[in-house]
Amino acid sequence: TNDFEAINPLIDWNNNCGCVTITYNAPLKKYLMCVTDGWPTSGKMSSYILESDGITGPWKLVTYMKNFGEQGYFLNFPSKFISDDGKTAWLCYSGNYWDEVNGETIEVNPPGSHYGMVLQEIEFG
Repeated sequence: TNDFEAINPLIDWNNNCGCVTITYNAPLKKYLMCVTDGWPTSGKMSSYILESDGITGPWKLVTYMKNFGEQGYFLNFPSKFISDDGKTAWLCYSGNYWDEVNGETIEVNPPGSHYGMVLQEIEFG
């Protein structure tokens, strides 16, 4: 809408919306939204992936990943890293910038997560 007063959030989940990215998977004709809860920023963080036919929704939960990384953040699907049929993609993120927070060890989950650019190949069912 062009009416600023009528604008509403695309999604709303109290205390579960931090960093958000959206990528269009052209072969599947789906928008993919990656969200990291992002709070607290020094502890474990959870992420989730949503899908929609349109950028303004409605959005449907694909998966919820509790303690992903365990400090995974800025999840995204680079469009150049999506297969021609749209069924395989690379999830890009960074994470695990602390080894320990308030006496709690931050684990590597999934394997390969680290503080740097991480690429994990995924398949859409």
